[in-house]
Amino acid sequence: MRTAIISLTAKGARLAEKISSKIGGQIFSKGKDFNKLAELVAEIFGKFDGLIFICASGIAVRMIAPHLVDKLSDPAVLVVDERGQNVISLLSGHVGRANELTLEIANAIEANPVITTATDVEGKFSVDAVASRLGLVPEPKEAIKAINTAILRGEEVFVTAGDVRLNLIPQNLIAGVGCRRGTSSLKIFEAIERACAMIRQPIERVKLLASVDAKKDEAGLVSLAEVMGLEIKFFSAAELQKKIDEYKLEESKFVTRSVGVGNVCEAAALCCAESSRFALPKTSFKGVTVALLWEN
Repeated sequence: MRTAIISLTAKGARLAEKISSKIGGQIFSKGKDFNKLAELVAEIFGKFDGLIFICASGIAVRMIAPHLVDKLSDPAVLVVDERGQNVISLLSGHVGRANELTLEIANAIEANPVITTATDVEGKFSVDAVASRLGLVPEPKEAIKAINTAILRGEEVFVTAGDVRLNLIPQNLIAGVGCRRGTSSLKIFEAIERACAMIRQPIERVKLLASVDAKKDEAGLVSLAEVMGLEIKFFSAAELQKKIDEYKLEESKFVTRSVGVGNVCEAAALCCAESSRFALPKTSFKGVTVALLWEN
């Protein structure tokens, strides 16, 4: 999950650093210039899987309001007060996994998690939260509310037929891969397998590999695609740089010197699918970097 941590004050910036050091996240600060803050939110909304505001809830609400689209596509939005006392799940608690992120941050900084979704308050599972964890898309949207309401009433919900039917559509994974020259296919396979294990998914969910075109002749990567029976797409440094700039991806100077662009795995995965959620951001495995993206 790629997160943006947005602070407005020096005190908020220190808390942002603490949160980032504990759970990761890219820090942005525009001070109290609300015009610049609004421009930032407009630029990154939908480009990150989660937005963490360190400010008053009202400010966060006003900033995100013009950009809200749908509960199945909006990013997770959280608010943390400047003293780090409360972490509030504000938007996309289930599908966007804001509730999970709220608990993670609250635990990391020893704060009070504030979660208000009805199923969580009542200590019951919600079908959309379960679907999100399993990489499933719940459709139609109207059925989600009907089923969660039935669960809240204590009614039985069946996996097969019923008056309301919810389809859970499996999503495939796209694996963006960067590797050092001469890396064996086994090491790349093991890295992807470990990446999948980190999100509790089998490697069989991966249906597409992606990398920079400087790796077109990388024997280990090419042979792995052949053995796994997967398509592999290669993109130019210019194409990757476009995604880096658009999604504000973090870059490595070492990688830039090696292949001419500072981020391979995340940018390559994003070149394959627009408006997708990261299942796993860039993760390093001894000479191999992997990013996993849920395919639309």
